Amino acid sequence: MESKLSLIDLAGSERGTVTENRGVRLREGAKINRSLLALANCINALGDSNKKGMFVPYRDSKLTRLLKDSLGGKSRTVMMCAVAPASAGFEETINTLKYANRAKEIKIQAGQNKRLVSMHVSDYKSIIDDLRREIESLRSQVQNGGSTNTSVTVEDSLQPQASTKEM
Repeated sequence: MESKLSLIDLAGSERGTVTENRGVRLREGAKINRSLLALANCINALGDSNKKGMFVPYRDSKLTRLLKDSLGGKSRTVMMCAVAPASAGFEETINTLKYANRAKEIKIQAGQNKRLVSMHVSDYKSIIDDLRREIESLRSQVQNGGSTNTSVTVEDSLQPQASTKEM
């Protein structure tokens, strides 16, 4: 069984006019906003029941690529929002709650990703056994002077074999 834990701090929008950032910090804020917009586009595509089966733009940012399994896979996802009661942060609080409400609309059936390895292992064991028999046959031919009569060939060993077990 495989598990994955992603902890992402989205940190809110980075408004250049409010933060008064310049230069590198301003470009960094713009990249954060671009990632948040790409995430919002993915959340909108996944959460809209009219768009089921539609294209989800996971490739638009590194953030959405990282969160692809969490957003659209068979997983349990929790989104926590930090909001402030202060009136100075009212607009950011409303935007955060709207963002979380859109994320809440994503409906996914969480389940285990099971792999039936035993079926594959038995197939590989039979192929390996056939190849070992062929190697022994070829070794004995080389030691005995190279007769061309072989009972098993590589092509025969790679062909799908009929299963003797019926379920």
